[in-house]
Amino acid sequence: MDATFTFLISIGLCLHWEVEAQLDTISRPTLWAEPSPVVPKGADVTLRCQSQRGRNRFQLWKDEELQEERNASWHQAEFVLREVDDWRDARSYRCRSGQGPLWSELSDPLALVVMTGDFPTPSISVSPKPSVSPWTTVIIQCQMSSQQSSLDYNFALLEAKSLQVLQIQNLLKSQPYFSLPFVKAKDTGSYSCIYYRKTPPYKGSHPSQTLELTVSGHLPRPTLWAQPGLVVVPGTNITLWCSRPPLASSEEVTYTLWKTETWQPLQYQNSADLWTGFSLPSVRPEDAGSYKCTYKDRKASGVPSEFSEGLELVVTGSLPKPSLSALPGQVVEPGKHVTLQCRQPPWSALWRATFTLLKVGSPQPLQSQSPAGTSAVFPLLSVRAQDAGNYTCVYKTTFPQMSEPSDVLEIWVTDASPKPSLSAWPASEIASGTNVTLLCQGPPWTTTFALHKEGSMDIIQDEANFFLTRVTSKHSGCYSCSYQLGTNGSLWTQHSDPLQLIVRVSSNTLLITLSCVTFLLLCLLLLVCFCHQYIPRAAGFPGDNFRRFFCCSCLSKDVCLSHHLEDPREETLYTEVAKERPKESSVPIDKDVTYAHLNIKTMNEKQTNPKETSTEATLYATLSLD
Repeated sequence: MDATFTFLISIGLCLHWEVEAQLDTISRPTLWAEPSPVVPKGADVTLRCQSQRGRNRFQLWKDEELQEERNASWHQAEFVLREVDDWRDARSYRCRSGQGPLWSELSDPLALVVMTGDFPTPSISVSPKPSVSPWTTVIIQCQMSSQQSSLDYNFALLEAKSLQVLQIQNLLKSQPYFSLPFVKAKDTGSYSCIYYRKTPPYKGSHPSQTLELTVSGHLPRPTLWAQPGLVVVPGTNITLWCSRPPLASSEEVTYTLWKTETWQPLQYQNSADLWTGFSLPSVRPEDAGSYKCTYKDRKASGVPSEFSEGLELVVTGSLPKPSLSALPGQVVEPGKHVTLQCRQPPWSALWRATFTLLKVGSPQPLQSQSPAGTSAVFPLLSVRAQDAGNYTCVYKTTFPQMSEPSDVLEIWVTDASPKPSLSAWPASEIASGTNVTLLCQGPPWTTTFALHKEGSMDIIQDEANFFLTRVTSKHSGCYSCSYQLGTNGSLWTQHSDPLQLIVRVSSNTLLITLSCVTFLLLCLLLLVCFCHQYIPRAAGFPGDNFRRFFCCSCLSKDVCLSHHLEDPREETLYTEVAKERPKESSVPIDKDVTYAHLNIKTMNEKQTNPKETSTEATLYATLSLD
């Protein structure tokens, strides 16, 4: 039964991996060019490859040949082309992304068009007229010189200022034209067109003259944001910026700032720029609320644009700050739910207060609630990497009075967790015998850390500081660290950048070692001198006595005994001869005296074996006695 169950699980895992591999193969990245895929010769172009499944390896292909491969974070890679050339760079580009050994399919091809002066400039026209009513179908025609065949070229409709490609026509027989069916106010703008070769290199003409198209009715919605921020203290100077999309007309427009509580216009600004600022100096708590803006083109029959999205300005007041908590916790896996609860302080419970959830760096409030109690619950469903960040909340009454913002609560999504960093204190290069601390720095909620060293076991602990005491050369090596994600013990972050720890031999240790060696040599020299000074000086041969004395002092017992037992007869005879030697005469001797040292050992050997001849030398000495 157990074997069957294990077999089925193995088959399921294999099928799961096979499906994942097929999904990875099917999923394609997206490739686009900035500022545009249509550029003049000599300009710089950035090709961006965006992965859909979080891969971090990217390849750029040109004309089906691999050009460059790189690693990148945040699921996107940039490939920069400097000073593009119409022959070298006006080609077809594709990209793909990978993770480990798996690679995605190549993206859809992107044709990079380089505009040159090699072709005549086309002309552009519009039908029925440049100024039309909403829901009208507009036809824009792009024409080239009659001397050229349009069948060899593609035609592109561009936004005149940014050169963004709006439409492409691949003609076979008919004349090139672009259709804008049922236009709205957002279609108001400037248009131009170009044509370029169908085959690489994609050399193109210069853009045509600009065509101004105006569609009456509501203009496109503007955008409103605040500087320095949405949550400010009383007395702060605030600027609300209102920006609009490009229009066909470059004349001035009238911007208007509104407050939604009264729906009365607060300020007006006339400007031909794409944005303008409304100043709110020294704001007060009563200035808090929702703001919107509009703009009006004087050539569009005086009809204003749509309102921008509401901007909730929070001016903190005298009410105490609330508390913000997360359930089940601040660390969330992708796709899971987390609930943020904003609660008033217990000593200042106000009924029917309005709670607002804010995210630091976001221009708009995330959620607002007016519950019956003293707290509000804000759900964050199926969180993603972009949901990670710092959150805070406020509450206000109808007086109006606004509370101080709560303390910042940081929410972490595990697939957006930052890579840790590893550092050494006091330094990464230290002397042996000292202590060193390796610090693994991660998010503040991290409780479990792991230290990795090449060729060694990992060290896992609940502290970020790893202490190495009295280090030696074996502690040298390459270290990295990681930390645990969430409550799942199998989830760990990627390793930090490697840290090379170098342990060098201390100069003090080397000095002590040399001192010990010098001391031992000196002791040995003194011992030799001591032995030489106290050697018994025999009347006959002091060198032989020194040899026997040194042997007995320094060699083993067996060696010394064998040496003494070697010539016992010689020493005995020498002693007897010395005893029988007559006393020296006091009378001076005028003759030379010759002494001979007889080798008794040799004489004895000749008595036993007279045929052998001694090879030892006999020493003669002649003394002249004056």
